[in-house]
Amino acid sequence: MTEFQLDPAPGVVPAQLIVSGTYGSRTAIVTAAAVPAGFRAAFPHGAEVSSSRNGFSVEAQLPTRWFTLLLKGFTGGDLRFYFVGTLFSNFNDVFGLSQTASALSIDGSSTVVFGLNSSGSPSVAPQRPVRARGGLIDLAFPLSRIFRANPEGRNAGWILNLHYSFDNALARDVRRIDPANRSKTDIFAGTLTYKLNKYFNVAFEESYYRTRAANKGGPLPLYRGIPSYQWHDVRQQLSFYTTF
Repeated sequence: MTEFQLDPAPGVVPAQLIVSGTYGSRTAIVTAAAVPAGFRAAFPHGAEVSSSRNGFSVEAQLPTRWFTLLLKGFTGGDLRFYFVGTLFSNFNDVFGLSQTASALSIDGSSTVVFGLNSSGSPSVAPQRPVRARGGLIDLAFPLSRIFRANPEGRNAGWILNLHYSFDNALARDVRRIDPANRSKTDIFAGTLTYKLNKYFNVAFEESYYRTRAANKGGPLPLYRGIPSYQWHDVRQQLSFYTTF
């Protein structure tokens, strides 16, 4: 992270440029007793299969006296626990396998697939992370400052925030899990905030959530009982919150 003063006006905090990343791995373990019957001779001690989790993001926070702009982009794989990648984790790559059978991992959190490879040898299907990319743009306007409200008056605490973000799991990975799955989501939101006093705030948000399927030509998931490529939700929220 690095900081610099973008706007020298009094009370404006420094701008920030941020780069972050993460890497990890997971292993699904199948006990010998859980191996499908047709594969126990080949895996007398059970089986293990691993996949990686990785992520990289670049972010800029650019505050000025008239607006604050936030930009962020990310890419990676198996980002479910970061609440992106449309909450997918990994998939079993069964390409080239025949006579497949599955078993649960020792903790019950993963399904491991066994099969015969192209040479007829028993093997375990690789588990691969669902790749994803996305980003956001957020623009906040201090309305009270823009319209020169009295800092000591009742109109000194108005802020307008406009937001757009998207999350795109690669369709070719998502289709390996289920062709009828979702693969793209995005959000449009506007929030108007009023600061009642130094402790209490009130905010009203209007937002539009949109989701699109991995396969435009089908099969498609149901939305309101109809196979749909795209579905959406309009949401309003009135909230009161405090800072201390």
